[in-house]
Amino acid sequence: MRTKLFLAFLSVIFIALISNFIFRWLIIKDFEDYVRGTKEDQFYWVLASVEGSYLNGEWDRRSLADSIHWAMMLGFDVRIEDKDGVEIMSSEDVVDSLSPAMRRRMEALVHIHSAEGEFEPYPLYIEGKEVGTLYVRALSREGLIKEKELIFKKRGKDFLTISFLIAGGGALFLAVFFSLFLSRPIKRLKSAAAAVAKSDFSVRVKTRSKKDEIGKLSDSFNYMAEALQREEALRRHLTSNIAHELRTPLTVMKANVEAVIDGVIENRHEGLENIRGEVERLIKLVEGIEDFTKAEASFFSKGDYARVNLREFLDGIAYVMQPLFSEKGLELKVAGRSDINVITDTDKLDRIIKNIISNSLKYTEKGGVWVDYGTEGRGFFIEVRDSGAGIPAGELPMIFERFYRGENSSASGEGIGLGLAIVKELIDAMGGRVDVKSSVGEGTTFRVWLPFRDI
Repeated sequence: MRTKLFLAFLSVIFIALISNFIFRWLIIKDFEDYVRGTKEDQFYWVLASVEGSYLNGEWDRRSLADSIHWAMMLGFDVRIEDKDGVEIMSSEDVVDSLSPAMRRRMEALVHIHSAEGEFEPYPLYIEGKEVGTLYVRALSREGLIKEKELIFKKRGKDFLTISFLIAGGGALFLAVFFSLFLSRPIKRLKSAAAAVAKSDFSVRVKTRSKKDEIGKLSDSFNYMAEALQREEALRRHLTSNIAHELRTPLTVMKANVEAVIDGVIENRHEGLENIRGEVERLIKLVEGIEDFTKAEASFFSKGDYARVNLREFLDGIAYVMQPLFSEKGLELKVAGRSDINVITDTDKLDRIIKNIISNSLKYTEKGGVWVDYGTEGRGFFIEVRDSGAGIPAGELPMIFERFYRGENSSASGEGIGLGLAIVKELIDAMGGRVDVKSSVGEGTTFRVWLPFRDI
């Protein structure tokens, strides 16, 4: 990439160089055409002035001298002859008639006695009748006028050369700078990709800005590496946890089968019931693992964020779950606060709140569950408070671990210890946090905090 960028800028410099030569040639050509056109206009003015010096059938020598004087000032050496070829007046005659001071000034502008080329004849007409001939040739113009033209051409060439050096030097500097500056993050990405290919998912790419394309690419790469790292950790944890959780029911099932075969258990029905119970436990375990895997997979997607009214959203969840609470004679109530509109991933948030409410329902025998919401700092919160059995202080740090079941859960035989782990995974995926407060015999409060987002 570095070589390609450098060659691209060199191509720009080469094109600029060609353009500079073409532009210089066009400017000089246009200037010379302009000078040539101006000389032609001046010549026709001299021609008209000379013809105007012929009055009443004869030449006005004073007027003719003035015309020749201006012709010399404009860079022309002229000679005038009548229709019979007799010379009437020339530039030398006019110069000879000048005072010494005036002659020196004329020679400062033009070299009167060093004309260039041959005379060109131009017939003179008055009212359609030829009255004589004007002979013209260019005077040497090494004086002030010629010097101005040369200065203009030189400055034009110098300007184009300097502008090219500035543009070309700037392009060359940018070629080196950008080839190094732009290729550096690409090289870091290349090295990081090579590390990921070798199963090193801990590698991350640092970027100065997340607004440009390189920054966005680096951000996407970091997200991919983090997702792969979490997926690898999930695979290892699930393999270990599943092996541990499957071992107990399978061992119990094997023991019961052997006991039935050996006749240790005389009541076959009782043995089969034990086996059926363990099968049910395995089914719940598999379903829980499936739910947990879906929750983990939520981290790998950006999520479908939409604007939602929290009051209506929570009322909808309460309406769906109300029959479960009615069966146990419990209350489920959402605080009647004003509308709060937020942008969030509604699918994830729905699973989070339902899991927390379901968990509270399991361990609440009287009273009920109350849901509150509001804004806090740069985000919003949803609080679920119950009047259940509560969680001992020693168990609070472990309630979000996979397959962890507290004393109350183990005693009741409910759950497999994945509900709150799913909640934690989903909240982490949304960039939030969950706080828990609990007192044994008084109830538990879960507060989910999520940041404000833009679509």
